[in-house]
Amino acid sequence: MQLKYITCSDPREFNNVNDIISLGNISPLVEIAVQSHPSKMSPNMPRYTWFQELILQVATDKSSKINLAMHINREYCDSICRFGKIPNEIKQFFDFTDEKGNPIVKRIQLNMPKDTAENVNIKKLSELISARPTQEFILQYNDKTKDVVREIGQTKTKFSVLYDASGGCGVLPSEWEKPVFQNHFQGYAGGISPDNVAYNLDKIDSVVWAKKRPIWIDAEGRLKQYDMFNIDLAQKYIQNALNWQKQR
Repeated sequence: MQLKYITCSDPREFNNVNDIISLGNISPLVEIAVQSHPSKMSPNMPRYTWFQELILQVATDKSSKINLAMHINREYCDSICRFGKIPNEIKQFFDFTDEKGNPIVKRIQLNMPKDTAENVNIKKLSELISARPTQEFILQYNDKTKDVVREIGQTKTKFSVLYDASGGCGVLPSEWEKPVFQNHFQGYAGGISPDNVAYNLDKIDSVVWAKKRPIWIDAEGRLKQYDMFNIDLAQKYIQNALNWQKQR
C-alpha cells in the first residue's frame, strides 16, 4: 500500500496559524483536519475566526498550498446527512477557492452519530456529494454507521471511507478492518500515535495487501498534550510515517 495522506486532526484556535501552515508544508502527504461543530465553530467564535484566517492565508499565499480538511460533527453533520444541506454558518468554508478555482478545503469528513446514521436521507446526501465533484467526502465506517455506508455504496455516489471502530474515541482496534469497498478510497484511524504509527502501518499493510493501493491514516487524540494539539507530537507522527513510506 501507499500513503496518500498523513492526517493531523484537531488543531484549534490555540495554535498559531503559521505553525499549522509550516506543519502542512513538511510534505505533500500531510493533511490538516479541523473539527467543526456549532459549540465551537459558530460565527464569531474563536475557532471560526481562526479558521477564516488559516483559509485566507492558504488561499492568498502561493507558498502555503497545504492540504486542508474539515471534519463535520453534531448538528452540522446532521443537516448535511438528513437534509442534504450545508449549514449557512460554515458554507463559506466549503466554497473558498484558490486563484484556479480549486477548493481550499479539499476533503470533508462526516462524523455521523448513531441517531444521524439511522436517519440519513441517502438521496439528498448523494445529490449534495455529486454536486461538489471537486471535493472529496469521507464517511466513517464503524458499527454505528456501516449499514448506511453500505447502502450509499450501492449507489453511484463517489465517496471515501474511514475505518474507525472507536468512532473518534481514539481507541486502537484489536485488528484493522480489511477493505470493505473495492472502488472507494479508504483510510484508517483509531489510537494511532507518533510512537506506534510505523507498527500500525505494518498491521494495516497486512490487511490491505495490494502493494500500490493508496490509503491514508488519521491521528488526533495522541497528538495532544494537556488536551491541546501539540506541534512537536504532530511533527514526530508525520516524520515516522514518512520514514515508514520511504522504507517501503
